[in-house]
Amino acid sequence: MKLSRVSAYFVLHAKSYMRSRSALFFQIAFPIILILLFGAIFSGSSYSPTSLVIQNESPSAASWGVIGAINDSGLFKVQILPESQNLSQYIDAHSVQAALLVPANFTENLYGGGTGVLVLKGHTNPTVASADYETLNGILTQINFKVSNTSQRLVLSSQVALGNTGKTIDYYVPGLIGFTVLSTMFNMVYTVPNYRRERLFRQLSFSGLTKSEWITANMMFSFLMLVVSDIILVVIGIYAFGASLTLNVETILVSAVIIFGGLFFFTSVGILAGLVSDNEETVSVVGNLVMFPMMFLSGVFFPLSFAPAYLVTISKFLPLTYFINSLISVLDYGNISSVSIQIVYLLIGSAIIFAIAVRLFSWKQK
Repeated sequence: MKLSRVSAYFVLHAKSYMRSRSALFFQIAFPIILILLFGAIFSGSSYSPTSLVIQNESPSAASWGVIGAINDSGLFKVQILPESQNLSQYIDAHSVQAALLVPANFTENLYGGGTGVLVLKGHTNPTVASADYETLNGILTQINFKVSNTSQRLVLSSQVALGNTGKTIDYYVPGLIGFTVLSTMFNMVYTVPNYRRERLFRQLSFSGLTKSEWITANMMFSFLMLVVSDIILVVIGIYAFGASLTLNVETILVSAVIIFGGLFFFTSVGILAGLVSDNEETVSVVGNLVMFPMMFLSGVFFPLSFAPAYLVTISKFLPLTYFINSLISVLDYGNISSVSIQIVYLLIGSAIIFAIAVRLFSWKQK
């Protein structure tokens, strides 16, 4: 072994490696992005109070005292709902994750020497529901000991809607469907510069195919592949892991509309990202910078309910967040009405992004 040859090739390989933007991204930048994302989400350096809607059907010094203690704990962002409002309808209309009901007989039972039962409601996943329940139960336990220093007089009952089975897999299935739709964006990020480099667009232009026709054909094929892969995901989720989804003609059709709208949106975004450069490595970096933060901050793999407030705020500006939330509402709860506006916005946004992509896209080589 000659060290001179080793060192010579070492220098040659280093120069080649440093010219590769994608290699540098995955070796250096990508791990940094992951540690920043996971560190911000799970470091626990700052606590973001979760929202809690409270309806007091038994106004009294005792009930308002309990509500005041919950608010003063700083663990929840309390919103008082008027008695005249139907709590169940409000939960459905606003996709409320946590709502506390003080029943009408609360004060009577408490002053009569019995137990005052408070009811936790909402639509959420098992992880968030368990955390909300434990936090509220801890507050009530402290109140019990402060008031009587004896057995519980305040009792928390959970009636949170956890999908059909309450299993976490019920929530992973819509999240993974969201991931398959997001992957279509990444596919277009590579396809556009590759077709330009190989001059395939130039050949397609001679065939009479228009830009919008080429994009539409790609989307139709992607939609077909999405249907196949998503059916497989649902089947595995149900038969291998016991997921229980709301599958009927109505929810399946609405889910197909959501998936098709998401496909239009993310494919168009992928085309726009692919227009950044003819260099495939450059658009690879751009695609990853768009895809991975969106993937981790939209609830694909875990809920962001306990993430810092600024990350929760960022997630509200990501289209994938609304895509996944819509699928969860439809497939887990069969609740279509609560997400109808989100679906309309998704379709409108998809049409706008598609029009922009068609407008900016060109057959010509840069």
